[in-house]
Amino acid sequence: MDSAEIDNLLIELKPFGFVQISFLICSAYVQFFIPLTGQSINFLAATPNHHCVLQDGFLLNQSIPVERNGDVTRYSKCEEFVDPGSPNTTQKCQAGWDYDHDVYGETIISEWDLVCDQNAAAELSQSVLQVGGLIGAFVFGLSADHYGRRPSFLVAIFLFSLFGTALCFSVNFIMFVSLRFCCGFAQMATSVAFSSSISEYMIPKYRNRATNVPSISFSFGLMFLALMAFLIQDWRYLQLAIVSPITIGFFAMWFLPESLRWVLSKGNVEQSEKLIEKLAKMNKSKIPQSINKLSRNVQDNDIFAISGTERNADDMSMEGKYSSNPRDNEQTSVIEICTDSENLEETNEKNVNGSKRNDFVNNNNNNNVETSIPRDSYLDLFKSPVLLVTVVTCTLRFAHSMIYFGFALSTGRLEGNPYVNYFYSALVEVPARLLSPYAYKVIRRTYLVSFSYFACAAGLAVIIFLPSTTTKGVDLSTLKNVLSLLGKFFIVLSRGGVLLLIVELYPTTMRNKGNGLATCISRIGAIISPFMLYLDNFIPDFSTILMTIIACIAACIVLTLPDTRRTAQPQTVEELKQIMQSQRKVVKGHQNECFEDNNSDQ
Repeated sequence: MDSAEIDNLLIELKPFGFVQISFLICSAYVQFFIPLTGQSINFLAATPNHHCVLQDGFLLNQSIPVERNGDVTRYSKCEEFVDPGSPNTTQKCQAGWDYDHDVYGETIISEWDLVCDQNAAAELSQSVLQVGGLIGAFVFGLSADHYGRRPSFLVAIFLFSLFGTALCFSVNFIMFVSLRFCCGFAQMATSVAFSSSISEYMIPKYRNRATNVPSISFSFGLMFLALMAFLIQDWRYLQLAIVSPITIGFFAMWFLPESLRWVLSKGNVEQSEKLIEKLAKMNKSKIPQSINKLSRNVQDNDIFAISGTERNADDMSMEGKYSSNPRDNEQTSVIEICTDSENLEETNEKNVNGSKRNDFVNNNNNNNVETSIPRDSYLDLFKSPVLLVTVVTCTLRFAHSMIYFGFALSTGRLEGNPYVNYFYSALVEVPARLLSPYAYKVIRRTYLVSFSYFACAAGLAVIIFLPSTTTKGVDLSTLKNVLSLLGKFFIVLSRGGVLLLIVELYPTTMRNKGNGLATCISRIGAIISPFMLYLDNFIPDFSTILMTIIACIAACIVLTLPDTRRTAQPQTVEELKQIMQSQRKVVKGHQNECFEDNNSDQ
């Protein structure tokens, strides 16, 4: 029973019945709330305006020296006069700080005085969360294959609820950072384990649309976060409001079934038959007649032939996308690839890649021949011509992750209301995510990716040289905000094209390793992004300048790759060489239909 036969079995069970709808709703629910823990650092660790505690009987202008930062004059946040009223000598704050809570309520910064010499607290906690997410994806990627999708995502959600709730009761910064690491671990683990089931229960006709729903839900969740943060002005209660819906949802998700493809891949006929009967009951459909063939078919197929989703230590990727059957690969549409959502970004980003074929069974009319495809190593990613693909795609993923989080974590620096700015920052992602899959169907991948990075770089460059006000006193802060939002729009738009290039350029046996490597590199970009923003305290506009340079490099380097909009996915290195030599080459009889308009789901 291959992947196509599993799809036929799902059709007999109702291709979009109660089971699929339940997974779709739960997936959207999870993607709405889970990423908020990572993104909420903008509010949990926001820094209110502050100054040293005033000595009794003295006014602010008598106790605090004035500092000039460019055209802005303000009272010092970290120093005070040794003798109030005498501007001769200053010293660091001796009695603590007073905080202005007009904009932000109680945050970890104001509660634990993480300012001045300790002002890297927010950046550190965010980077630690990203490290936890990287490890969580690795561990639960293996767990989901070994123990099953259902127990993996249930354990991950339970851990997320546990750590997220414990985070509310942190008594110091060390405890807070430690629990943020655990939250990042469980957050990414949930995305990895849960995304497998939703993909594997959808047939190609519905899969692309189904994967689009969580992606859009992610952006709407970020907008909802801005509203929650505005209404809940205490970081502990805000964190509790974020994690509570997941805790409640855990009990509803307990009734979700195991992945049918995973159960079949394990060759357990009795368990497979029971699950099919359960699915038929849940979908209110008849038990398929093909269930009688399971005893023979299950034993004749390996995990990949059935599910198309084998994972190992170097394969932390999106399942259900590519099978060992080339025709199944061709059924995955460009829309599906572009619309899979980022999770830890994106604190919670999904990885898209191709199939891994360790071995497969080639059945024909005359005989059964077991054919083994050689297992490639990571070193093969650094051999020509794959080396070019590896270097470019890793650079693109690194650039995207660093710039995306650079925008996401710096909304509090924009002029105006930080809650409104964050809402708009999330809002611009929606049209980018909706437009991306359709734009990449009609425009050359490399051209559109390059344009997106160049447009992002152009907006950032203008921000660098644009003054806050003109010589006539016209305020340009709104224009700066708009340019920043446009930059985020284009960086989100670029993501779909980068994922497509990874899927469509790596040879089949290297595709998982190539995507896994690019994903790890992208996580490094997310980890160092907070510290890039921190360096703005020492070098004005450092982060903006660096993001501009990286975006320009990405825009140029992507043009060294061939365009893949009308080419077949390479099965071997030799086919990749042919694509490199002729960008317009199409393998007769093996054209990838995901770039045409005759898909079964259109």
